[in-house]
Amino acid sequence: MWKVWIFLAPLCPICQDYTFYLNALYEQWEEEYPGQVEMVGWFPNPTVTDEQIAEFADRYGVEWTLAADSLGWSDSVEAKWTPEAFLVDPAGEVQYRGRVNDLYYALGKHRAKPSKQDLALAVEQALTGLEIVPERTDAIGCPIERRISAQD
Repeated sequence: MWKVWIFLAPLCPICQDYTFYLNALYEQWEEEYPGQVEMVGWFPNPTVTDEQIAEFADRYGVEWTLAADSLGWSDSVEAKWTPEAFLVDPAGEVQYRGRVNDLYYALGKHRAKPSKQDLALAVEQALTGLEIVPERTDAIGCPIERRISAQD
């Protein structure tokens, strides 16, 4: 099964804004590719509580999996930002990393609506057997400063 990992922070305004797009992607993939894509929002900061994660899910209508990154996934894939998206193939290899879309083009600067749907394109390419192009984009968001290490 393909996995989409999104690294999140409950107080990051960019993460909050992106939940609309992420929720829509989740619904689309559930409809178009049932059972082929698992989407997980990981919270890498060890101070984030289960209550904060539940509140984030409730406030933004998230129906896909949200969890504390207790295993240090953000460290293992070298995630730098929230939100930052990763597409992981069934063998556990990262095939795409970067932004969800180009809504934000700099910190505090965003378009009225995105023109490039980078994560959606990567998933579509992967599930239809095409080469994933681009494999990497630059995520814009809040830096991950404190994280649960993969070695802890």
